[in-house]
Amino acid sequence: MKQEVQKEKTKKRIYYFDVLRVIACLAVIMIHTSATYVVRNFGTFNFWVGNLFDSLSRIAVPLFIMISGALLLDEKYELNNKKLIMHIVKMVIFFVCWSVIYCIIYQIIVPVFFQNKSINFLEILAALVQGHYHLWFIYLIVGLYLILPLLKTWVNKNNKKYVKYFIVLSLIFTYIIPEILSVGSNYSNIFVHLNNIFEKQLCLKYVGGYTTYFLLGWYIHNFDFKCKHQVYILALLGFFITFIGTALLSITTNQPIQLYDNLYINVLFQAVAVFLAIKTKFHNVSNENGRVVHFISINSLGIYAVHALFIDIAYALIAQFQMTNAIINIPLVFLFSLLISTIVSHILHKIPGLNKIV
Repeated sequence: MKQEVQKEKTKKRIYYFDVLRVIACLAVIMIHTSATYVVRNFGTFNFWVGNLFDSLSRIAVPLFIMISGALLLDEKYELNNKKLIMHIVKMVIFFVCWSVIYCIIYQIIVPVFFQNKSINFLEILAALVQGHYHLWFIYLIVGLYLILPLLKTWVNKNNKKYVKYFIVLSLIFTYIIPEILSVGSNYSNIFVHLNNIFEKQLCLKYVGGYTTYFLLGWYIHNFDFKCKHQVYILALLGFFITFIGTALLSITTNQPIQLYDNLYINVLFQAVAVFLAIKTKFHNVSNENGRVVHFISINSLGIYAVHALFIDIAYALIAQFQMTNAIINIPLVFLFSLLISTIVSHILHKIPGLNKIV
């Protein structure tokens, strides 16, 4: 009986969302694996390799948000107070549990047993509230849940033109103009002044931010596009800007200045193209045909939770062997972290109680 219920749930899943979730999950691991090589030694071989992998993976967070938007803003999905509270409570429990786990590891075990340091209770408290570096996403998703009831009052197929208007305004005033001013401010104070004027006097923060990805997920899921090839060209352009732009900025300023921000237009181009490409290719594929994809997808939250720990462990092991080549280290750490994280997530899914935090 339990297997029949599970099969029925699997059938109801949208396969191309599972594919996107897997891509986003892998991209998150790759971002955190390659990050160590793009913050120093600018212009070296390791920097270029790290920048390449990092630039390719910047679609991670946007894809996760677009999937959520497509599902939660769907007109068939009935949102009520109970469901909304359950969504938020689940994320809060997830954050608190993993924040405590990482805090015990990095604020108590590592300092006391490996660095011979004393415990700093203020730092522990701050770490608990802030969470480990990768847990910032939970604050973001809770914020989107909080405005979900407002969005559902007007995001529907009858209001398509208003959704488009919101997205166009956002592209201009949240993605394009701020990115130009931010990049320019590294070279001239004029852009710094313009940025201050733009932020303080032309306040259009409502139209944009991560809400744009939320709406884009819904929009791409519900409507077909005639100009698909042009979108893919934009994806290549977005990747080129991310990869070359980051290299030029970092090398010329000798600082880790990166075009990796999720609210930059180049990253948005990449994410939109991947979402559209996967929808086009897998939209009519049955979920029963992708067992590996389904397995990784249902474990994606657990993988997200634990992967940061295993990346650190992998790099600690690599340091012992004095391996310094990024072209070898990045794939090794990525595969190690993915494999162990998937196993751990799967095990936690099988344990009553602990399965609530993955």
